[in-house]
Amino acid sequence: MTDSRIVLTEKAPVPTSAYSQALRYGSLLATSGFLGSAPDGSGLVSGGFEAETRQALDNIRAVLEAAGCAMTDVIRVNVSLTDIKRFAEMDAIYREYFSEPYPSRNTIGVKELWGGAQIGFDVWAVIDAE
Repeated sequence: MTDSRIVLTEKAPVPTSAYSQALRYGSLLATSGFLGSAPDGSGLVSGGFEAETRQALDNIRAVLEAAGCAMTDVIRVNVSLTDIKRFAEMDAIYREYFSEPYPSRNTIGVKELWGGAQIGFDVWAVIDAE
């Protein structure tokens, strides 16, 4: 098995429990789930669903950049929504962060997310060989 490398940046919420922001295995990068949490650890951003969605995606982008890749390198996105009826609203914002060819995606409705968050994302990306 290829050695893993931990990705860590202070531009996204730093783990306070047993997980890594992302792990890289060869050219594959897998992130943890990110909510609309402020990078400074102060909790969810204010401003409702849109603000949380944008912050969660900004957190993902920060971790990708720390790993040496970009949103265009993402091949898979998992989305968790506490209100699946907000899918279209999420999708409109999502299209501002991702472009064609869009990554594969799974969107699920969940009962709740940590801290009362309304949305969460995790991604898989492929990093060019160094």
